Amino acid sequence: MEGMIRSRPSEGIHDRLFARALVLGEDRDPRGCFALVTVDVCVLDGQTTRAVRERAESRTGIPAGHIVVAATHTHSGPSTVGIFTPRETAYVEELSARLAAVIGKAARRVRLARPIVGAGVERTISHYRRLLADDGHVVMNWEPWPAERIVRTLGTADPEVGVMMLVSPGIPGKIVALLFNHAGHPNILSGENLLLSSEYPGLAARLLEQERGGTALFFNGAQGSVDIDGLRHRDWEGWDRAGRALADSVRSASFSAPGPGRVRGDSARYAIPGRTLTAAEWRWAEEVLSRTGGAVKPIADGVGDDYKALFYRRLREKGPRDIPVEQVCIAVDDCALLSFPGELYTEIGQAIKARSPFARTFIVGLANGYEGYFPTEAAVAEGGYAEDTRWGDAAAERMVVEQSLTLLGRVHAAITKVTKEE
Repeated sequence: MEGMIRSRPSEGIHDRLFARALVLGEDRDPRGCFALVTVDVCVLDGQTTRAVRERAESRTGIPAGHIVVAATHTHSGPSTVGIFTPRETAYVEELSARLAAVIGKAARRVRLARPIVGAGVERTISHYRRLLADDGHVVMNWEPWPAERIVRTLGTADPEVGVMMLVSPGIPGKIVALLFNHAGHPNILSGENLLLSSEYPGLAARLLEQERGGTALFFNGAQGSVDIDGLRHRDWEGWDRAGRALADSVRSASFSAPGPGRVRGDSARYAIPGRTLTAAEWRWAEEVLSRTGGAVKPIADGVGDDYKALFYRRLREKGPRDIPVEQVCIAVDDCALLSFPGELYTEIGQAIKARSPFARTFIVGLANGYEGYFPTEAAVAEGGYAEDTRWGDAAAERMVVEQSLTLLGRVHAAITKVTKEE
């Protein structure tokens, strides 16, 4: 299983894992359509998502560059990349074929629908997970550090739940599809859990489908610096509570008037400089590796020094390298969905949303590949779990914000142009 350093493989299935696909376009011409796929796994690498997108293009005619394949980030799914555990290669191969097939199925079922966009608020699931201790170091919110020794929280979670409903114009109130977006870490179930699960977003999707019909698609946001409460409700009761809370936030969302359904999109490719390990970091890693021999012990949450030292060795062996980034922006009227291939810090996502030219912007994280954590420059200076285990340079924040806003601007101009022409 992916997401935690577990001692054993999975032992059963608590709830089924799904892939759900949505195809958007102004008409049936596949060359102008876009596809979004959400998958109940922790992460998918770039090689896998490229293969899915290329296979889907050959099936449907939808350009590969118009397709977004995103992981929900459940920490109770199969090991699809092998971050902490061996990769389940046979599963990934089967999954790739299924993902291309579900895009094809969605493309064959296109029908008229009207988009309605809105937003809700959910404040009980996601918490900013980086805490400043009284000795100056960063404590993660799953670490049992004495509460009286916590000085403050180092940031703020993003409570927004973005929602897009696609409703049938012929049957008032009939939902064809419901897309919802929230920044969270689906790991209520710690590494001690050995049952496969889509975690709380999967439960929320199923509840919404049962109640409202249609297909409910959850897309995770900029969730790199938020988490669930790491010290409470780490059980199936907590899983149930969080799933119902997320579904409730979608039900209570406020919506704008329906739009005309204009769809446009574009993409951007660029490279972020890779991180260079310092001499001090390598000396520390060598000392730890001399004791561990590179072995890593199972742990319920986070990682220990043994894993961190092993990561430093891998980073040093690879040497400085540019990290390829591809972002896809899909706009429906005045709402943009912006993909990112990794775990973008919530602060970065909030900055992009605040400066976006669109009325609503949904960050779709963990999409079309996985390049790890992307912290803010300030967080890199402070240190911490994700800061220690990142592949990218501290300059990533500035580059991602600049490139994202440029891409959003291009797509907004295209949407505005077609609206004015009409």
